[in-house]
Amino acid sequence: MATGTRSHLMRLLKTILFALLDTIFAWFTPKWRREARMSAKAGRRFLHFYEDKLSGDERAAIEERLAGLDAALLAWDKEASMRAANLLSSETAPFRGARRSGLAETAEALFVILVVFLGIRTYYAQPFRIPTGSMQPSLNGIVIHPVDEVPNLAARVKDAVLLGSSYVDEKADVRKTVTGFQQRQKWLLFTETVVSFDDNTQLSIPCAQGAVMEYFRSRNANPFARGAGSPFATFEAGETIIRARIDAGDMVVVNRMAYHFRQPRRGETFVFDTLGIEGIRDHGGDQSKGTHYIKRLCGLPGDTLTIEQPRLFVNGRPADEWQIQRVAARSAPYNAAGYVPLNQARYPLGFITDRHGLTLSADKQNPNLREYAALGDNTVNSLDSRYWGPVRQYNIIGPAGASIWPFTSHWGLIP
Repeated sequence: MATGTRSHLMRLLKTILFALLDTIFAWFTPKWRREARMSAKAGRRFLHFYEDKLSGDERAAIEERLAGLDAALLAWDKEASMRAANLLSSETAPFRGARRSGLAETAEALFVILVVFLGIRTYYAQPFRIPTGSMQPSLNGIVIHPVDEVPNLAARVKDAVLLGSSYVDEKADVRKTVTGFQQRQKWLLFTETVVSFDDNTQLSIPCAQGAVMEYFRSRNANPFARGAGSPFATFEAGETIIRARIDAGDMVVVNRMAYHFRQPRRGETFVFDTLGIEGIRDHGGDQSKGTHYIKRLCGLPGDTLTIEQPRLFVNGRPADEWQIQRVAARSAPYNAAGYVPLNQARYPLGFITDRHGLTLSADKQNPNLREYAALGDNTVNSLDSRYWGPVRQYNIIGPAGASIWPFTSHWGLIP
C-alpha cells in the first residue's frame, strides 16, 4: 500500500474514532476537549446563521480558525486546541447567539436522547419486565424467597447490582389483619403489590400479586388466620409480616420490527398486547387498558392444538420444536408435569382441556385476525391460551430478542 494512501486511511480511521469518542463517550473526555468541541460547534453554527452578513474576508478568517481547531483536536494537542478555540471565540464573540450556554447544550442533548429513545422503543426495540413465573425456568419472573435474616449492606448492594434482588423485612407495629392485595405498575417497568391492612395501613412489595399471596399462604402459621392456607392473616404487634429476598424478573428487549419482515415461528418466545382478549378479563386480568404478556408461541394460524399430558400435539402429531420438546420431556429444571390440559369439569369454558383442543383461524381475508396460541413453559403456573384462547395477529408485538438484566445465566439472546 502506498505511503500516501496508508496515511490517508489512518487519518480517516482516527477521525472516525475521535468522532465516536466525542459523541458517545463525550463526558469521559477531558474538559478542555469538550470546551474546544463546543467552540467548534458554535463556530459552524455562526457561519450558518450569519452567512449572508459576513464579508469574504470574515468568512475566510473564521474557516481558517475552524480548520486549525479541527487539526489540533485530531492531534489531541491541548495547548493548540485551547489557543485555536480562544481565537475562534474572539472572531464570533461580537455576534449575539454564536455561542450557546452549557445549560442550553445539555438541554438540547437530553431532548435528542429522549426523542431517540422513544423512537427506538416505539418502532424498533422495547424493554419488557417479566412479572410472573409462567416462563420459568426459560425466563425468570419476580420470585419471593423467604429468608431467616437480611444480609449486611455490602451483600445487599452486590445482590441488587448483579441479580436485581431486594430485601423486604417488615414487622407489625400493632395487631393488624390483611384485608386485600392489589397489583399495580411502578415507573412503567416495575410491578408491585400493595398489601392492605384493617388499620388503614399499606405495605408495598416489589412483586406480582400471585407470588405475594402464595408467600403469605406458605408462611401462614398464625392461629388468627382466617383459614388454612389463607393469605388473610392477622399479625400481633412485633410479629414479622414478611422477611424475604425478592429476585427481579428478567428484563428482555422485544424486537418490534422482526414480524414486519418475517412470519412468527412456532417455538419462539414472543410478546403480545392483551387488549381485547376477553378471556383474560374473565380470569381476573384488568383489560381496561391492556397489558403485555410473554409466552411461548406454540400454535400458528390453521393449527389444531391438543394436550395429552405431558406432550403438546399440533395437528395430531407431537410438536417437534426443541423449545416445546424440552418442556414435554419434564427434565430438570423444567417441571415434572410437562404440558397440562385443563380439567373440563372444572373449566367448562377452557380452550384446551382433557376433552377438546383449540383450532386457530387462518383468516385469508384479514391477516390481522389470524390466530396464534401462547403457552407458558411452566404450564402448572401459567394463565395462557388454555384458559382464554387465541392471540390475534394485531395483538402481537414481536419476538423476545435478549435478556439484558439481571446478570444471571439467562443474560444474552433468548431462544
